[in-house]
Amino acid sequence: MKSKLTSKHWILAKLKRWYIYLVLAIIYIPLIIIVLLSFNHATPKGNIDLNFGVPTWSNYLDLFKNSDFINALLNSILLSVVVVPISILLATVTAFGMWKARPYQRQAVNFASQMTIVNPEPITGISLALLFSSTWVALGFNLGFFTVVLAHISFCTPYAIVAIYPRMAKMKENQILASYDLGRTRMYTFWKVIVPYLMPAILSGAAIALAMSLDDFIITNLVNGSFQTIGTLIYSTRKGIKAWVVTFGALVVLITIAVVIIVGIRKYVLLKKLNKARAISRTTKGGN
Repeated sequence: MKSKLTSKHWILAKLKRWYIYLVLAIIYIPLIIIVLLSFNHATPKGNIDLNFGVPTWSNYLDLFKNSDFINALLNSILLSVVVVPISILLATVTAFGMWKARPYQRQAVNFASQMTIVNPEPITGISLALLFSSTWVALGFNLGFFTVVLAHISFCTPYAIVAIYPRMAKMKENQILASYDLGRTRMYTFWKVIVPYLMPAILSGAAIALAMSLDDFIITNLVNGSFQTIGTLIYSTRKGIKAWVVTFGALVVLITIAVVIIVGIRKYVLLKKLNKARAISRTTKGGN
């Protein structure tokens, strides 16, 4: 009995020690595979060859010769440039309004935002498609860029609100009153006091909104008409895994890793400088 307990504790100890590596392996092994596959040759049909052979850069060289990919990429970038700032502006103003509102009003807005997030995408997409069909299309216009922009703003803004409001809730009213006491207007106070305070949360909300906009397929596919984004183009490649899709995915992975490394190095350098400054300050105080 004692030996069974000992072996059980040993297994639990090993699991506690190695489970984080198991989780990281589950996350990163598929990413490593897609990077490795991007150096494989493409088949005559344009699919990626799943058998590893002699590495080649041909997929990367051909990627930006693919007109469908270029058009979809430019459409996605244009869409993000329009959607993200509008979503962040709406979310920031809404977060400030929630901070100033009464508790029941704050809860109502918060509940509405969460409902939009948890609502299944097919339902949201169908509701937006019906809305645009009975209004925009009924007026004689076609589904396209404008309807996709409205749809993306509608589902990106709640995510930005969830990211920004907790920061807004921590703001002290004295900071705003001090600006008013100095003769500053409400608009000046909002842009020069509130927005800088919210900037970390705004950047987080912008990153989330950007990821949601670039990633979406279901809602976009229901309201896009002939407007093609990266998401809809990737999902339209049903017969086999196209080489350009794997190559684009590998590029995204590599760029993300590079950004994370750069940010990590920057934080390390700043922390090192801060520690050095603190050490000099302690030495100076000790000498005095």
